[in-house]
Amino acid sequence: MASKINLLKNVASKIHLFKKSAIEAGTPEKYYLNPSENLWKMTSAWNVVEHKDILTLNIHMTDFGNRVVTTIEGKFINIEVEKQNKEISAARFGHEILKKFSFEMNPSFLSLSVRDDPTLRISDGTFRLFISKLKPEEMKNYTGKIHVSKLTPEELKKN
Repeated sequence: MASKINLLKNVASKIHLFKKSAIEAGTPEKYYLNPSENLWKMTSAWNVVEHKDILTLNIHMTDFGNRVVTTIEGKFINIEVEKQNKEISAARFGHEILKKFSFEMNPSFLSLSVRDDPTLRISDGTFRLFISKLKPEEMKNYTGKIHVSKLTPEELKKN
């Protein structure tokens, strides 16, 4: 019986990768990322790998379009399709709203200073971001303040 209680405590204290699974587990505030509904329709175009201290977000840009812009604004990672691939069906991007995608980062558990992978070139078709997890002591000290970098995406890439 005690082992079942410990197992339940571990499940309840677990921080979920996505908000959707956190909601299903009954802990809607304990998640790292909240992909937009449009991203859930294109799960083959992105993936997230959880490591001990970071999350690695891979975005396969060519699956979205020929010209895709990724920006980081506060707690949001935005993906906007400026030019579609002709091979991608018109039904996928039939409306303007389906050309915009976003990941919301949860500042309760993640640092909002995101780094891109300098070993990849966007021309290769994949964009990789490293998102640092907060350490347990940083989570305890979290007061709801969000640090938003004043740097442009180009300046962030240099750092």
